[in-house]
Amino acid sequence: MRFGFRALLLACGLAMAGAGSVRADIASQSTIQIVVPFNPGGSTDPFVRFLAEELQRKLGKPVIVVNKPGAGGIVGTAEVARGPATGSTLLFSSSSFLTGAAYNPKANYNPVKDFKTISVLGFNEFMIIGAPVSGVNTLDDLFAKNKAGRVVMSTAGVGSSTHFVGQLVSKELGLKPRILHMKSSGEAMLEVIAGRADYYVGSVGSSAPYLKGGRGKAVLYLGEGRRPEFPDVPSAAEKGFPQVEASQWFGFFAPAGLSDADVNMLNRAVSEIMTSERGKQVVADQSVRFEDWDAKRFQDYMDREFATWQKLYAAGMQ
Repeated sequence: MRFGFRALLLACGLAMAGAGSVRADIASQSTIQIVVPFNPGGSTDPFVRFLAEELQRKLGKPVIVVNKPGAGGIVGTAEVARGPATGSTLLFSSSSFLTGAAYNPKANYNPVKDFKTISVLGFNEFMIIGAPVSGVNTLDDLFAKNKAGRVVMSTAGVGSSTHFVGQLVSKELGLKPRILHMKSSGEAMLEVIAGRADYYVGSVGSSAPYLKGGRGKAVLYLGEGRRPEFPDVPSAAEKGFPQVEASQWFGFFAPAGLSDADVNMLNRAVSEIMTSERGKQVVADQSVRFEDWDAKRFQDYMDREFATWQKLYAAGMQ
């Protein structure tokens, strides 16, 4: 009898331990919070709010979007990294998820070690936008300015993707600009429009509204082929720089301790959401392309990108 009682206690203990581990998953959470480490109204908003709405339907529980800006995205990102890996708190970010950490090695997170990738929701290719008011209407105009030693590039902020991509692209093209760091893509474009900067390297989605009326001039597309919305803008490959390609991306992440089962479940859910008719419309409205990658492919991409930005930072940046 004594043996049987001990066995019963052991069985109960194992059952309780098992129950505890089961509860540390997404299915057991009453609410899911998606942290966006930027201010409301940015380029991530249309994606994350659509995603939250659709995930709420699929998971049958509230999915709330919370903006936690600060230090170029580092504050909100670090908070998720330090939080519980139960699926209760997830992260939605963009390319600065990597560039911010590369520029600030003392950031309280490592993007490839402290997180698991879930899904990439879209890529938005970059363009070089010239300043017509300062005489930059073509890539050759930009080269001429550079040769004269008086070329200026604006960015959306220190450590931003426009900072890193702008420096890398400038290096590949042989440009040696003085850099104006602003606080947003809108401010960076306004510097170009006013002629205080000669060019800006920004995504198609964020830059397109400023090209109306000739306020800014797209002089080079950094994607494959020509962009349908800008058929007169040559690609880098056409101009003899096939190695110069760059895209902004939007991604969905979880703390590193979340189970692979939950990560794969969320990846499948995102795939279904983004390939739906509504998902396709959101992608089209934001001028991005969706890539239906599994979590591992996205993780491999993150690893390569982060290594690239770390190397660029180590070589010295303005």
